[in-house]
Amino acid sequence: MKIKVVGKAHLQGTSKKTGNPYDFIQVHYLGRAPGVVGEAALTLNLDPGNYPYDKISVPGEYIVDFNGRGFVVNFAPASK
Repeated sequence: MKIKVVGKAHLQGTSKKTGNPYDFIQVHYLGRAPGVVGEAALTLNLDPGNYPYDKISVPGEYIVDFNGRGFVVNFAPASK
């Protein structure tokens, strides 16, 4: 699926509730959502080891593929 990235954030730290560490990238994009007329602001999470933060362009168009459970299996720039 082709998406338009409109924002990104790198979140890293330790959970105050569980004490577990976390490290992930949030990518914000516009897309379809149930019950929304037009485009909705959506978020997907990426592993910074597989998708470096500095390589993600904002704004940018990307191809994203999800597996059957809704996890990202491919995130790459769309060819122009």
